[in-house]
Amino acid sequence: MLTPGNLKLGGRRIWGFALPSGAPDVCPGMSPTCSTHCYAVAVERYRPAVVAKYRRNLRASRRRDFVRRVVAFLIAHRVRVVRVHTAGDFLTARYARKWLAVMRRSPRVTFYFYTRSWRCTEIRPAIDRMSALPNCVAWYSCDRDTGAPANVPVGVRLAWLSVTDDDVPPAAVDLVFRVRALRGHPVPPDSPPVCPAEDGVRRPRRVTCDVCGHCWRPAPEPHRTPLPVIDPSEPG
Repeated sequence: MLTPGNLKLGGRRIWGFALPSGAPDVCPGMSPTCSTHCYAVAVERYRPAVVAKYRRNLRASRRRDFVRRVVAFLIAHRVRVVRVHTAGDFLTARYARKWLAVMRRSPRVTFYFYTRSWRCTEIRPAIDRMSALPNCVAWYSCDRDTGAPANVPVGVRLAWLSVTDDDVPPAAVDLVFRVRALRGHPVPPDSPPVCPAEDGVRRPRRVTCDVCGHCWRPAPEPHRTPLPVIDPSEPG
């Protein structure tokens, strides 16, 4: 169901849950930009075993006992951090409410996610209730097609997918992710922080989510927190 770590998340500290991606029925808030550049779709295209696992998770998510099974899994494996949707998104309001229930029943576990389902009026209320929980860090995912939302709840951060050098995010954005082709390019001056795994700075050790922690550690202030300093000279 959940799996520990991956190349981006790092070791076993962060566990991920994934669903199929790239279609309106599983990613209802997707935009043309994210559909074109979806990393999860690229992975699924070449790894049939991954697709099979994601589909099993999708079937599990539709079960009436999904919440109970996830909570039991977290306890059994002593999970402390969960990245909800390393692939996929909140596909229905009912499904989103199930994750809300999991979070409420697991106060010692930190959950975090990026979502474009904030664009879906029927799903967004559950997402915003998650963002108000002390053990959840919610990110609205944005791009040049979606723009930044006009109303952002307290505690929600904004992540921007940049796909070209002239793709400049709005000032309200908290963190920028870049497509692979841009990751060797210098970060434009005065731009919002770029994910350290994608900013093109050479470091002795790969930056992974479990080391960085910016996206999943609850911040003292609910919005606009700086990235941790990851010195390229440090051996890690």
